[in-house]
Amino acid sequence: VLCDAMNTYFPKLNYTEVEVGTYNKELDALKVPEGEDHWLKDIINGILSEVDQGEEDNDIQILLMRAAADNAASEIIESNASQEAGEVTKNAAKGKEFVKEFIPTESAKKGFEALGGMFELKKILQERIVNMLQNPQQAKLDELEYGKKMPKGILLYGPPGCGKTTIVEHLSTEANVPLYKLEVGSLGSPYIHEMSSNIDLAFDYAESQAKPDKPIIVLIDDADALFGERRSGESGDHHLEELGTFLNRIQKAAENNVIVIAATNRYDMMDEAVRSRFQEQIYVGLPDLEARKSVLKLFLNQRTKGQALAQREEDITAIATLLDKFPIRAIKMISDRAALLALEDGRREISAADYEKIISECQNMKVKEDNYRTNIERRSTGFATK
Repeated sequence: VLCDAMNTYFPKLNYTEVEVGTYNKELDALKVPEGEDHWLKDIINGILSEVDQGEEDNDIQILLMRAAADNAASEIIESNASQEAGEVTKNAAKGKEFVKEFIPTESAKKGFEALGGMFELKKILQERIVNMLQNPQQAKLDELEYGKKMPKGILLYGPPGCGKTTIVEHLSTEANVPLYKLEVGSLGSPYIHEMSSNIDLAFDYAESQAKPDKPIIVLIDDADALFGERRSGESGDHHLEELGTFLNRIQKAAENNVIVIAATNRYDMMDEAVRSRFQEQIYVGLPDLEARKSVLKLFLNQRTKGQALAQREEDITAIATLLDKFPIRAIKMISDRAALLALEDGRREISAADYEKIISECQNMKVKEDNYRTNIERRSTGFATK
């Protein structure tokens, strides 16, 4: 009756035809597997047969069938959405094995103040990341007025042992932002396509930890090991697939409130396409004299038997001069060994002579910096580890 009345008084609406067409569209849109679509087909056939028979209760039948169809369609849509959300959660959980969360110890000093030297790099990171995270309103104004944006990616490169990883750890505590380290070694697989899948899973997990009001940092250490430079004649479509996946995820990371920072000792060995994804590329070189003095004071002040030496500026300058060409990691090792000399010699104060003796024995720890520079070198910086 309802269909007859609608068709009689509003012939241009083509009510019956539109009703059937709507269900056919729903059938196509829902993509119900073959064999499970009988309920929608039954409803469509029911509408057509009831209209043909002209039964008096046709309006009730159609309304009941319409309600049944709407409920069934809603259940399928909710089920599909639930399955998709579940799949994302499941993938994120799988990716946890490729990502390690950095949790600073309770006793460790946090932030940039706990680092010696590294003055220029700390200033860059403070301006480009920390300030923008701590003052989002000012960051929005700077973007509106000057187009200043947080870099989608930062690449730190330079000699080993100069603290590239450490500065990122202290950046996370300075900005109060969680840090997750991508375990590059665990991503590899002997099976084709699996490494590409592992990269996706790792980024899925990292992005699941970020919140709209709380970004995270992902650190890719030894980035050259993940994607080295492609050589002429090198084959393997799977390598290109992995590279494409990686580049795509770095590009999308910023959209998901993830700051990607990579570190490498061999800039020249990184694939050019990967390097180009990092807007900010900073050379982290050997510490200069002032940085070495700052580092020495930091290490000595951590030991009660070294605090007196830390106050003697002339001795600190002399030791720092002898430590020219030594990376921060080596300076830390030399400081540890100098302290042990004083301990073994009657638990006395650490002296400049202790440093001189150890430095003379560790000349092989010096680094030839030219091996790590590039033809387009950016800024040179240096700093201390914890």
